[in-house]
Amino acid sequence: MKAKVCEIFYSLQLEGSMLGYPAVFVRFSGCNLNCKFCDTKYAFNDYEIMSLLQVSKAICNYNCKRIIFTGGEPLLNASFIKCLIDELGSKYDFFLETNGTIWVDFASKFKHIVVSPKFDNLNFDVLKKYSLQNNVEFKVLVENPDSLKQIEDFLKSLNINSATLQPIYFPDEPLNQFLERTRNIIEAFKQSKLTNKDVRLIIQNHKIIYEKQRGV
Repeated sequence: MKAKVCEIFYSLQLEGSMLGYPAVFVRFSGCNLNCKFCDTKYAFNDYEIMSLLQVSKAICNYNCKRIIFTGGEPLLNASFIKCLIDELGSKYDFFLETNGTIWVDFASKFKHIVVSPKFDNLNFDVLKKYSLQNNVEFKVLVENPDSLKQIEDFLKSLNINSATLQPIYFPDEPLNQFLERTRNIIEAFKQSKLTNKDVRLIIQNHKIIYEKQRGV
């Protein structure tokens, strides 16, 4: 069994509830969406075809037990991921970052799943399944202060009381413009009804620290 793998690297998770933890990232190539704000479009065409053994060896080269499957959309390679999890076994903790359009029956094998729904491509049947799992964190992207009402309605529609909000950092956006927009989002968030729920806002720290550098 083989898959298109863009990169495998060791770094810190600088987003969401795993903020600050070291992890090995396995980034798969390809996605079933084409979002205008995607910051990993290079993963669409930049890849190596790797076997289970090759990926397993690459992971084992790092002295780290946390493995994060990301993309693109990693669940386009669901069978490969399941076999890899079965092969590596219980000495590792497995994590998943997905856009929430694909469901798999082995979701319980992941210690933590980050679902980042895209409002232009919502699959409510799949999102409802994720919302019922104890190991799922919803990470919702925020474009501007006006987006918060849409996010509030979305969370309510799925009866989600806990979520992480993340201001979008557009690929060609100047840093000072992103920071100004983020400040506006923060101020609007402080006045929104979302503060009455278990909802927090975290920015993409690695984009500020490393900008466009890959494998960090």
